[in-house]
Amino acid sequence: MSKRIVKFPAPRAEGAKWFEIRNATEESADIFLYDYIGDSWSDTSAAAVVTQLKNLKSRKINLRINSPGGDVFDGLAIYNALARHDAEVTTYIDGLAASIASVIALAGRRVLIADNAMMMIHDPVAVTMGTAGELRKHADVLDQIKESIINTYAGRTALERGELAEMMSEETWFTASEAVEHGFADEAIAGVQAAAGFDLRLYGFLRLPPRELYPQKTHTAAAAPAPAAPPPASAKPPASATPRSLLMRKQALLEKSA
Repeated sequence: MSKRIVKFPAPRAEGAKWFEIRNATEESADIFLYDYIGDSWSDTSAAAVVTQLKNLKSRKINLRINSPGGDVFDGLAIYNALARHDAEVTTYIDGLAASIASVIALAGRRVLIADNAMMMIHDPVAVTMGTAGELRKHADVLDQIKESIINTYAGRTALERGELAEMMSEETWFTASEAVEHGFADEAIAGVQAAAGFDLRLYGFLRLPPRELYPQKTHTAAAAPAPAAPPPASAKPPASATPRSLLMRKQALLEKSA
């Protein structure tokens, strides 16, 4: 069985934001979703994002994504809020749209992916404990979550549900051309030196792409907001923390006490 190792991400710049709306006018607005999704500390929780979306009156939204994913339910709520927004949404995948970020990306009427960017889909992950019966129930819930994600993928691509299910189980990574070929994106566009600046080994993914496809040093484009500083390791995680984020917090506490 493959082993997942999840470590706490590298420190972020103090005072920076992971989610930000810029250049909001009556005509258009730029939304940057540039890190982990579903954390109230980073303002990427569904509550924080959806509240701002409701107040946005622009006719067009440019959604720019560079994210390794995060909380499934927060991500689905963000996707639905964007999909039902009155504005015409265009998605730009600037670096990485992995896990639930790949679902959010599909909220755009058009999905444009930089030719040096990537997408990734995989099975939902949970960390749980309990009796044998409780664990079987949790497994059933994960299967249901997977089906809800497949609903979104199948509605956008021409892929069969069984094929999508297999791709998710295999943790499939797509280059820009492959994302277009499989229907996850409409067009590959010229990229800039702002590829996914994440050390993907920190997120517990099982099948990482070749290292040359994901730079280990962050090159932040001028238009991109800097990622946010993490909360103190001693702080309690929010009630909405995902299983993977809880693993990250635990690792941080272990390293601090070492």
